[in-house]
Amino acid sequence: MFASKNGSSINSVLPPIGYTEYKLANGLRVILHEDRSTPIVAVNLWYHVGSKNEVPGRTGFAHIFEHMMFQGSKSYNDDYFKPLQEAGGTLNGSTNPDRTNYWEVVPANFLELALFMEADRMGGLLEAMTEEKLNNQRDVVKNEKRQNYDNQPYGLVRAKIAETMYPPNHPYHWLTIGSLEDLTRASLEDVKDFFRRFYTPNNASLSVAGDFDPTDVRRLIEKYFGSIKPGPELQPVNAPRPRLDKEIRQTMEDSVALPRVYMTWHAVPQYTTDDAGLDMLSIVLASGKSSRLYKSLVYERQIAQDAVAFNQSGEIAGVFQMYATAKPGKTLAELEAAISEDIARIKAEPPTREEMERGYNSIESAFIYSLQTVGGFGGKSDQLNQYAVYLNKPGYFEEDLARYRRVTAADVQQAANEYLTDKRFVLTVTPRITTRPTATTDGAAEGQAQTIASPSQQTSGMTQTGASANAASQTPRTGAAPQAGQQQPTGDRPAGALEVRPKTQTDASTQAGAAPPTTTAPRASQPTPEKKAKGTASTANLPKPKPDPQFTLPRIERRRLSNNLDVLIVQHAELPIVTMNLVLKTGAAGDAPESAGLASLTADMLDEGTETRSALDISNQLAAIGARLGTGAGWDSSAAQFTTLTKHLDHAMEIYADVITNPAFPLNELNRLRDTRLAALKQRRDNAGLIADVVYASLLYGRKHPYGHPLIGDEASLGGITEGDVRRFYETYYRPNNAALVVVGDVEPEALVKKLEQIFAGWKQADVPAVNITQPPARDRATIYLVDKPGAAQSVIAIGQIGVERSTPDYFPLFVMNTLLGGQFSSRINMNLREEKGYTYGARTSFDYRRKAGPFIATAGVQTAVTKEAVVEFLKELRGIRGEMPVKEAELEFSKQAIIRGFPRGFETPEQIAGRLTEVVLYGLPDDYFNNYIERVRAVTVADVSRVASRYLDPSKMAILVVGDRQSVEPSLRTLEEVGAGLTIVDNEGRVTSEGRSDEGGDPRL
Repeated sequence: MFASKNGSSINSVLPPIGYTEYKLANGLRVILHEDRSTPIVAVNLWYHVGSKNEVPGRTGFAHIFEHMMFQGSKSYNDDYFKPLQEAGGTLNGSTNPDRTNYWEVVPANFLELALFMEADRMGGLLEAMTEEKLNNQRDVVKNEKRQNYDNQPYGLVRAKIAETMYPPNHPYHWLTIGSLEDLTRASLEDVKDFFRRFYTPNNASLSVAGDFDPTDVRRLIEKYFGSIKPGPELQPVNAPRPRLDKEIRQTMEDSVALPRVYMTWHAVPQYTTDDAGLDMLSIVLASGKSSRLYKSLVYERQIAQDAVAFNQSGEIAGVFQMYATAKPGKTLAELEAAISEDIARIKAEPPTREEMERGYNSIESAFIYSLQTVGGFGGKSDQLNQYAVYLNKPGYFEEDLARYRRVTAADVQQAANEYLTDKRFVLTVTPRITTRPTATTDGAAEGQAQTIASPSQQTSGMTQTGASANAASQTPRTGAAPQAGQQQPTGDRPAGALEVRPKTQTDASTQAGAAPPTTTAPRASQPTPEKKAKGTASTANLPKPKPDPQFTLPRIERRRLSNNLDVLIVQHAELPIVTMNLVLKTGAAGDAPESAGLASLTADMLDEGTETRSALDISNQLAAIGARLGTGAGWDSSAAQFTTLTKHLDHAMEIYADVITNPAFPLNELNRLRDTRLAALKQRRDNAGLIADVVYASLLYGRKHPYGHPLIGDEASLGGITEGDVRRFYETYYRPNNAALVVVGDVEPEALVKKLEQIFAGWKQADVPAVNITQPPARDRATIYLVDKPGAAQSVIAIGQIGVERSTPDYFPLFVMNTLLGGQFSSRINMNLREEKGYTYGARTSFDYRRKAGPFIATAGVQTAVTKEAVVEFLKELRGIRGEMPVKEAELEFSKQAIIRGFPRGFETPEQIAGRLTEVVLYGLPDDYFNNYIERVRAVTVADVSRVASRYLDPSKMAILVVGDRQSVEPSLRTLEEVGAGLTIVDNEGRVTSEGRSDEGGDPRL
């Protein structure tokens, strides 16, 4: 049963999603969903066009338009981000083989602006499109390809799988990003013709969700979209279902440390018979610690670093894929044999009742979790459009969930037997052992693949247990499955590691066709000559907002348990969801240099077994109720966070408290995690960005400083950490008086506190030693450091210095200053390096606020050929913000309004609210801190920004790090004035190489 247009439902599992649907005379489908919980509105527009609508020789057009749609249109011929970001909005878009989507989330009073902007680019993009804009975005796409494919470990795999599984004339034969040669050859008129055919109201669906008046929004939609002329009638793309008539095997060499095997089979299109069964099969095989492949390969045999399976179904075809990465010393032959055993087992033995129940509950919770946001990728507006475009049923939520409930164990077994046959594509990726790779004309070291006749015989991230992200990504379908060519790093930036910062960093889509990053800020510089000549970017053309909506901050209720554990509670009953975050006020800064990684390893060991539950027990019990548990450590804190449905809260809390208060630290689990981390350290060397993270910290602080070592440690430190070290760290720092518990969701405070007293009764307080963090010696000059990554498709640049602690009274001026410098898409640095120069897919700056002074960093991945020029532009902008290019009042006001108006968006979901409260806990902020937040931003002046820029940013004393192909970039880097007496070559741990120091004396940190 699905939610009806009036929001009612019968026997529904999901909360009702009420909606109204109608069509304009020009064919535009409109879907309206009211949600008054937060004063924001999401505008979401899907065009039923993707890379499958292209033809050989004309690929990449859908993706290039995803970029072009942000370049200005008839009535506002300027950067699309500017007015929406000044309104406090966030926006993005993405392309896949079947559709292109664009979305904005804005304060409720700026809904008209968002509708105006979307309508203007639908109806007026071509009138503002120029050859100059097209050429610029072609360069950006080339940088995107280098960054997301060529410069990524296993990054060329996805293209190889697509071209092997689908014949050349099949619409899925090429990737969404397309052929750069096709884009280079395409004329402006070729591209315009593609737009006229597909980007029309009768090929689009507009979804509006949030806080709005239905009568008013109908009027506005008719006003802005009603006069746009429809396009030609389009026929659905049809293609024969591809088949393999035998096994195909290929081997590809890549710049990776560990070999990996991929197995790919043809499957079925989305929402068809067997689609749900194949999704369930992937969950049984590889979702969570107790899944069959993970348990066999990673947990028990310990021959694989990871084990992944997913059903990737598209509109006209689908594939089922598995891959596993060999641990050091293990062979792909061992992995293949083990995978084959598990495939044979699932064919012979259907899933157990417990396996099916875990799958059902994981999917149910994933559906409910997905309803927390009105906008963005996967939010309610996006899901309404997805069901509308693919199924002509916007309210398909409940029916979609029901099709999984109908899948039986026999169905899963049948799917395995029918689809996981010997007619498959097996691709092995092996470390490149040839001579130094050479860059192609596009700057990429090409992966070489060859067909062979017969089988060869040859993160601390916040770790998650329970209902897996894999299940969440599959249902409901809101994009792509995990991407074959994307290695998820395990290492220095743990998700949820409680380094809570202002939301100023860019966050691009993870899909292959990622649009510009979601965050932006203005650049108060002169427009480009082309834009100035048009003279049409005046804000006079833009609709004026209504008065600001009322926003009430959630009320914090504070309690203290008898063991001195502080508890912060926020009631948030919009959905039956509860999030809890246990914040320990000690993190990796408490590691001694010889035991670097101890805090992170201790946190990860929490869910690896207690006195009464094994690691598999914990995983099974959480998955059985669809709960998610994550543990990890940052610099100043460690954390255990879980999210569950309210109906399972009591049981989930008992598991949660057991993990926190009774960890057993089994030696076998410790050794397994250590081995996994050591392998992850080898993998980290494949990724230039992760190398830069590690080296940069070492350069700024020195490896013996608490902030100078990698969060997960290194080979030497991990090898020396014992079970006793982990126990001592836990017993010393994991005390209730050194922690706080943040609870947000559908709870009743008094009943909650009573339960908390019961389950945490055995957790005893004790004195906790302070962590001493000293200030490292000041840098007296700028120095360039180079890490050689032979054949790298890009150079990763990191420039900066030690910043400032979170408690600084200059926090708000620094926040505003960073926003306009490099904290959002339309910031000075990103507009320069990406939009004006075309050097990069994205450039940003950030202050990493910590208890003591964390780093300031300006960073980007740039074309190898312009490495020196990019460094020059970075330094120019850093000097400019200090006074050479003074901040103008309009520029400042733009950034302040972007922050102020976007403030309510940070309180939409329980996890967002918990993140805000974690900042309060971790840095000792008052409970009413956010009550005064807007006024403190509003009080920042131009003089404040200039003062903090001059005080805290000094390019003449910054460390300049480049990770790239030394042979290509060293000669030009040596011509920079900033080199001073020379350039220092360091290895991928930040240590000076034997040939590396060419300056006098060097840096005392190294």
